[in-house]
Amino acid sequence: MISFNFRFLFPIFILGLLSFSKSENERFKYYQQISKTQEIEVFYLTWQDTNLPNFIKTSDYKKYVDNAELIDYCFYVDSKAPEKRKFKIPTTTDKLIKRIPLTIKGKFFKTKQFDDTFPTPLFEDLRKTGDLKFKTENDDFLVFMLD
Repeated sequence: MISFNFRFLFPIFILGLLSFSKSENERFKYYQQISKTQEIEVFYLTWQDTNLPNFIKTSDYKKYVDNAELIDYCFYVDSKAPEKRKFKIPTTTDKLIKRIPLTIKGKFFKTKQFDDTFPTPLFEDLRKTGDLKFKTENDDFLVFMLD
């Protein structure tokens, strides 16, 4: 009788694991890799509009700091590890706020859309209705995925 219960529970357990894995990977299904792994030095920019990408290579920042094209060189930073997305390490957060360069390692991706949580919960609704306050080339958003 006990083995019968286990046979019944095992497929449910496997389905549960598969559905968790699938939903965890769903948020990255739109990403297309466009670079190899690299280390880049970045600045964090603070915008009033929380939907704007906050990161820029330090070399691009120095070139475009006083130009309207600055936003064209900014990108989002994402990670499959939620703790890396938040930059909660105090020294890192302090560096980002004080605009001290930070070196990060990963790959660049492009995407035409995000999931319903990243970069902000409202982002996809604004994108679909055309209410984002910025435009990107070919409607692609640049994302740096941390290793």
